Amino acid sequence: MKISVIVTNWNGLRLLKKFLEKVIINSPEANEIILADDASTDKSLIFVKKLQIKYPKLKVITHKKNIGFSRNSNQAAKKAVGDLLVFLNNDINPHRGYIKNSLKHFRDPKVIGVGFSELGHENYGSIYWKNGYIQLRPGYSKKTHISAWVSGGSSIIRKEYFLKLGGFDNIYEPFYFEDFDFGFRAWRSGYKLLWEPGSIVEHKHESTTSKFSKRLLIYVKERNHLIAVLRNITDKKLLFQNKIFSILRVLSGPNYLKIIRAAKRQIRKFPEQVTNYKLTDQEILRLFS
Repeated sequence: MKISVIVTNWNGLRLLKKFLEKVIINSPEANEIILADDASTDKSLIFVKKLQIKYPKLKVITHKKNIGFSRNSNQAAKKAVGDLLVFLNNDINPHRGYIKNSLKHFRDPKVIGVGFSELGHENYGSIYWKNGYIQLRPGYSKKTHISAWVSGGSSIIRKEYFLKLGGFDNIYEPFYFEDFDFGFRAWRSGYKLLWEPGSIVEHKHESTTSKFSKRLLIYVKERNHLIAVLRNITDKKLLFQNKIFSILRVLSGPNYLKIIRAAKRQIRKFPEQVTNYKLTDQEILRLFS
């Protein structure tokens, strides 16, 4: 199978200088390394073009205007030659063997994605239902484990099924919860996601979100958390619980009404993504209970 590594970037020149060459060197299995640049204005492209002289398999995809993480990732995925897509943030330092150690899992046709093990955060993604919301938490294992989602900046996914499910949902722009959403739709559609402790990367957490104010980050995270419920949950009892707890949150802090309105505007604006209904909400939640 052909492999494409996709590194997403927006004004990350400092990070590219630190990590991009390491990505290239530690990804010998890759047929191409794609820098998916989201209309950077900080000379990122000048740096990468110089690096292309040394590494011909380094390619660049760019846009005239900023389109956000999900659209940038999705467009790069469509243009990639690989059967498997490695998604990396521009602040990821992968260890040698991180791709190789994940490939065995794709012998199972139901496995469509494998999450890498981030040093200092060696955990798979787990979920549970509480207080009217899907709650996300880390799960711990020394062995390969099923995962509720794989990170959009630290994972390897089958291109065919990534595109079949519509990729990352643009409803969550500019970021947060798009990888969880893809994971939930993957499980609902009858596929599997895994976490592989032998695929090691270092995530420096210095990328796009650091460029935004703390207040905006909290707002986007709250809005997208609610969207993740309204977009994915179909169980009437769970949706009723969400409505009750949303009302309680409004009563305890009126600002949450803005969150509800913003979430509903996004839902009206973006068409529902592709999902094949093979597992119910409760069946997915029980996988991680």
